[in-house]
Amino acid sequence: MNRRVVVALRCALVVLHGIPVGGCALPFREANPSFPVTEAEAKADLARMAAAPVALERPLVVLAGIGDPSISSDAIMRGVAPTVRGTILEIDFFTETSFEGSRRRLMRELAVAFGGEEASIPEVDVIAFSMGGLIARDAAIPDRDGRQLRIRRLFTISAPHEGARLAGAPLGVPLGEDMIPTSDFIARLRQARRGYELVCYTRLDDVTVGEEFAAPDGEPLWWVPTPSGEWSHMAAFADERILADIARRIRGERPLTRPPASPLPL
Repeated sequence: MNRRVVVALRCALVVLHGIPVGGCALPFREANPSFPVTEAEAKADLARMAAAPVALERPLVVLAGIGDPSISSDAIMRGVAPTVRGTILEIDFFTETSFEGSRRRLMRELAVAFGGEEASIPEVDVIAFSMGGLIARDAAIPDRDGRQLRIRRLFTISAPHEGARLAGAPLGVPLGEDMIPTSDFIARLRQARRGYELVCYTRLDDVTVGEEFAAPDGEPLWWVPTPSGEWSHMAAFADERILADIARRIRGERPLTRPPASPLPL
């Protein structure tokens, strides 16, 4: 049976923000053989890197999810920022209700940080949580005037690249409709040419976005099991296994992940 059908049938009832309804416990999951690192090992590795930070090759931009007053981006900063030296910018989209407005905010804040004009924004690396990943992808597509965010590497954590399980929930803003897998917005992202490296991470049993949607079709997906007692989606941004692998890649070290990426377990 198709993975997306299986997960749709398993624990289909969720409340608005993705908390499982009573009786829907997380199943036991084996470790990912292509991402063989424990939480303790990842924490120690982050400490090792923080003791000897490496200069960034280009500015680093850390993006929160929409509706998030920087909780996710703050956690990413705490994990990754100590491991590097250079310009790091953190941007949230707490007051935004659309992807169009979020793109404008991203470009506006970056322009201010780099001299006041969009043309002054240099090529950047981006780490983005959840819908922040879609904002980055959208900003990388040239607009009618040819303006775009020049990204070299985009690291996404639990981003709804192919839509989201809770898409269409009555949020009262355009974002919900735009994340339906068949939406025009998702189709636009699918069709756009990507001139940057995209590295996608997720945690299993994500009832909010769905791990099966966390990478564009055909792209590797690096997954880890969700620790017992944690909310999969809304703690993924603080998962030290994911943050350690991102930090290694940014520093030019060998990643903790080992290709080929293992398929998602059923």
